[in-house]
Formats: sequence, structure tokens, C-alpha cells
Amino acid sequence: MATLEQLEQALRAADAAGNTEDARRLAQAYKTQRDAMPITDLPAVQAERPDFSGVTATVDSTADGRQADGWKAGIPRDLAFGARSVLQSVGSLLGAVGGDALGALETKITGRPVASFRDNAAALGDSLGLPKAQTSGDRVLGDIGEALAGTGLTLGAGGLANAGRTVLPTVARAAPAPQVIPTLGQRGAELLTAQPTLQAVSAATGAAAGSGARESGVGPLGQAAAGLLGGFTPTIATSGVQSVLRGGLRGGESGRKALEQTIDDFATLGATPSVGQGTGGWTAQGAESLLAGGPTSGGVMRRYAEKQNEQIGEGLGDLSNQLARNISGERAGRAIEKGVDTFAKNTGAMRKALYWQADQHIPSDTRIGVTNTERALAELTTPIAGAEATTGAQISPKIQRMADTLAEDVAAAQQAGQAGIPYEAVKRIRSQIGEELSDFSLSTDRPTAQLKQLYASLSQDLEAAAQAQGPSAVAAVKRASNYFKASADRLETLERIVDKNGGPEKVFQAAMAGTKDGATTLRAVMRSLPEDGQKAVSAAVIKRMGLANPGAQNAAGDAFSPNTFLTNWGNISPEARRTLFGRYGKEFSDNMDKVARVAERIKEGSEVFRNPSGTANRGAAIAYPATIGGLVITGQLGPAAVTVGGGVLANGLARAMTNPKFVKWLARSTEMPIGALPAQLNVLKRMSAENDDESISEVADALAASGEGAAETPDQ
Repeated sequence: MATLEQLEQALRAADAAGNTEDARRLAQAYKTQRDAMPITDLPAVQAERPDFSGVTATVDSTADGRQADGWKAGIPRDLAFGARSVLQSVGSLLGAVGGDALGALETKITGRPVASFRDNAAALGDSLGLPKAQTSGDRVLGDIGEALAGTGLTLGAGGLANAGRTVLPTVARAAPAPQVIPTLGQRGAELLTAQPTLQAVSAATGAAAGSGARESGVGPLGQAAAGLLGGFTPTIATSGVQSVLRGGLRGGESGRKALEQTIDDFATLGATPSVGQGTGGWTAQGAESLLAGGPTSGGVMRRYAEKQNEQIGEGLGDLSNQLARNISGERAGRAIEKGVDTFAKNTGAMRKALYWQADQHIPSDTRIGVTNTERALAELTTPIAGAEATTGAQISPKIQRMADTLAEDVAAAQQAGQAGIPYEAVKRIRSQIGEELSDFSLSTDRPTAQLKQLYASLSQDLEAAAQAQGPSAVAAVKRASNYFKASADRLETLERIVDKNGGPEKVFQAAMAGTKDGATTLRAVMRSLPEDGQKAVSAAVIKRMGLANPGAQNAAGDAFSPNTFLTNWGNISPEARRTLFGRYGKEFSDNMDKVARVAERIKEGSEVFRNPSGTANRGAAIAYPATIGGLVITGQLGPAAVTVGGGVLANGLARAMTNPKFVKWLARSTEMPIGALPAQLNVLKRMSAENDDESISEVADALAASGEGAAETPDQ
């Protein structure tokens, strides 16, 4: 261990060489060792007798408040001391961006030591007569000022870079250049100018923490650690509060994604969820239920619920109007009637065309047997043995007449020696039956099933006649017969729906019948309608699904009810939903699924959203001021103040729980602000230069790399 004399000699040498940092450390070591020595161990005083011959009555020392640097304490010295901080900060930045690296290279090449830019700036400050730090407090304040000045310079540099970005597009249009340079410049500018207030606060706290550690004798790495901790403390404090609040209300990342999805679902209808609806958490939903019954918060919740129901009703109406405007069950029924009638006529025309092609292969005077037709007529007109009177009364007169007339024609042909009746006659009989089956304007009490059976038997007889004409004739007849069979069942289904006695509204209801278990009837109807008819049916279903019951309906008759919507949604099978909503693209189908999720969220939430009438809440709102007035009159000011404060708190909480901006804020990820990074880079670079320690510079480089990554992916 060095003696006091050795420390004193080293201190004088460092002071003479102008090495202020070594002189400071040696002075501290000298003081520490001297204070630790016992009084009895002090060396003998060998100083010469003091000479006071030069002492005068005047005062020219620090007695007037001047510091050792000749400056008197006050605002002028503070301003000049700040100027030194700015000067040294400029030197630090120039050195950090490459100046000191060039100096180190020069030293390696020439062997001559080169002072850092910051040391040169400090020397310039000395030559200008700027004040120096005299105490530990001065040194800490100087470091803070230097850090703040550096932050101001980096903010200015970032601002200039941002300003240059407005010029780059013009230059790029004049002379196209690779996009990588503007991109890197943009990222750097965003990092340098991010959150200027946070940068300033972080610079001050980081510099103060690092300088305080240095003044306490902590080593370089300890100073860097203290500076980082101090610099990031404001960042951690702000982001930590956000994280706790968000996590408490919505849960973790899965809760955030669920809330984000719910916000998107509600947005489809032009609405936003409350916190309870969005998170689906029982805590938030329970709080909203309590707020809905509060005297000062119930009105807020009720008005929000009413507005939300209006928005959802309008949104559902917009979805319906995308398909058909101002639709109703009656209009949808008329669209079905019109579409089905057109389909039936088209089907009849197609049948005629196909049979006409078959007729070209068979001469019209060809005699054919009608064995299948006779057998079918005999089955349709023969009463059941043992119940002849009852079953005989059920025989259709039309079918009976046809059986009688056909029997007469066959008998006449046999008497004339002909093998059957002419092909042209059989073809005409079949065509007349086909037209009757396709004409929905006729009475619905016609024997449709019997006519279909008779039509099929006539077709069989015609196919038998085609056998004698060759394969092409058989193929043509089979095509016509197959089309008839394929269209007959659908026409029969459509005939049951288009009940002229019920009116268009009944037609629409008939089309939707059975959709809880499947979509057979609905699918047949939709396939038979043109596109505008299909849209009319789907639009009418959408418009009706969410209409509230008459007891909860408004004057306009368009009030939305989530309970009604969910009930109607559940009464439609997945097959029917696909038939109704899946034919207009995936986006439309997805939107309908979103509406169902919205209705479910509302149903699971507070009662006020399901039924915002709020009669009980209005009563509580009237009783609240009366309660406060009673407390004041009786002199119970404390309880009155508590009651008022509780009401104000409940009102504010209700407004927050229903505030769209607050709900969207909850759905955001809690991001660590990057505004503290540039400030900490400046602090660490200065520490590295002061301590001549590369390890601190490595910490700064790692921090800079993390800042570049944050600038590239700001949303993570």
C-alpha cells in the first residue's frame, strides 16, 4: 500500500500533467487513507516556520463566494457550466459516430496518443474559461446536463432525417435509387425521435444514477449497470402500470386476442363492445352488472346499451340491404312465387325441347302399344276389394275419364286391326299432362301424384317404341325421361310451397319450414330462383332474425334483440345457414357468424345490454340525490361526502367500461417504449470514454443493436 507521501507526490504529478480524473481518484485515496490513520500515527511535522509577511487586509480568495475556477456561484456560472456540458456532449457524439475510432487508428499507426473528441472539447472549454465541476454534486449535475444536451442533439438529428424523408420521394422520382437507404434512414430517424419526453427523462435519470455510482466509488461496469437501471426506470414504470391494468381486466395474450376478435366482430355491425362484453371475463361482466344498477352509473350503462342495440340493428339492416333493400316477408314470398313460376315454365320448355329431339327419331304415324299406361290407369281406377265404396270415392274423376277414353281408343284400334294407337297421339297426351304438372297457376287440388305416375308410364311406352328405331332414338328418349324424373320431385316440392290461398307471406314461411332439421325444401327453392330471388329470401331471413318481440319493440319496429337472434339462429340448421348465407362469398358468410358471436357476447354480459329499459335504475337515480340531501340536512357531512364520492367514482368507471377507445386500448399489446434507447446510448458512450473501458462500449453496441431491431418491428 502506498504511503501518504507517495500518494501526495503522485497527486501533484497528475495535477501538473492536467490529468484531472487521475488527480481526483488520487485525492480520494489520499483522504481515505489519511482519515483511517490514528492520531498517534501522524508523522512528525517538519515544515518550516510559517511566513505571514505577505498577508494584507484585503480579501482576494473565495470568501466572496467564488469557486476555485474563479466563477462566482449563481445563474451566470450555471449557464456557463451548461455551455461546457453542451460542448462536451458534442465532442462525445462526434467521437461516438467514428471520430474516436479514427483517433485510435491514428495512434496505432503513428504511436502518438490522440485525445478523444470529448477531451478536446473539455480542453476547448478550459481555454474559453468555462467553469469546471468542483464538487461531487457539480460532477453529477454536469453529467446530467451533458446527457440532456446529447439527447437534444440526437432528437435534432432525427428531426432533420425525418425532414429529409419528404425530399427523398422527389429525388427518387428524378433519379430512382435502391430502396434500402431510405428505409434504413427512416428506421434510424424513427428511433432517434421516438418519445422525446421519455428520452429526456431517461437521459437525466440514467446519467444521475451512473454518476452517483461513480461518486460512490463504483467501478466502470457498475456505473454502466446503474446508468441502465436508472435510465430504464421511467420506461419500466409506465409500461408496468399498463401491463398490470390490461392483464387485470382482459387476462394474458389469449385474452388480448379474444378481445381483439370481439372488437372485430362488433365492428362488422358498426358497434363496439363494452369491457365485459369484449373480454368475456366474469369479473368485468359482474362489475358492469353492478354499475347498471347504480344510481350514478346506471344511466350511463343504459344509454350505452340503447345506442349499442341501435347500432347493431342498423348494422344487421345494412347486411340485409346488401342483398335486397327494404325487404319483407311479403316481398320475399312474392319473389319466391315469381321465381318458382319462371322455373316451372323453363322446366316445361326444357322437357318439350328434349322430347322434340326424341320425336325426330320416331315417325309420328308409328303405332305403339300403351301397355304400361293401361296398367297404371287400371291401378289408379280400381277400388280396393272390401272397401269399394270408400276407395272408389277417392278415385280422381280426371284419371277415370282418361282411363275410359284410352280404353275406347285402344278398342277402336284393335277393331281396325292396328297394333296400338299412333305415336303422335301418345306424345300429345303426355305433353298435356306435363304442362299441367308444370303450371302452378292451376288448382292445387289436382291429382299431382297420379299424373306423375301416368306421365312416367307413357314415357315407358314411348321408350319401348324407340327400341325399334335404333340406339340414337333410345338415347334421346332416355335423356328426356331422365330430365323429367329429376325435375318432377323439385316441382312437387315447389308446388307445396306456392300455396296461392295463403298469400306471399305464407309462401315465405313455407320455404323456411323444416330448416331446423335440414335444408331440403329451402335448397330446392333457392336452386329454383334467380339470383335476385335468392337474395330476397336471404335478406328477409336476416332482417327477421334479430327483431325483438313486440313487447320489447320500439316505435320504428326495428329494435334488435340478441336473445331473439340467438333463438332464430339456433333454429336454423348448419345446412340451411350455408344455403341462405354461403352463396354470396366467404366474407358474407363470415360476417353472419360474427353477428351470432356478437349476440352471444351480449347475452352473456350484463342484463342492461339485453334489456336496456332501466325502470329500476331510474328509480335508484331519483333516490340517490334524496339520500345525499337527507345526510346533509341531518349534519352527516362525512357520509354525504363518501356517498357523493362513490357516485362520482361509479360514474367514471361506467364511462370507462363503455368507452370504445379504452376497450381498444385494452386489446393492444403492452409494448416496451424504445424512447429510452437513444438517451442510454449517449450515457454509455460518455462513460466508456471517461473510464477508457471497452466493456461499457460493448454494452452500448448491444443496446444499439436491440434498438435497431425494435425500429424494424415496432409492433412487437
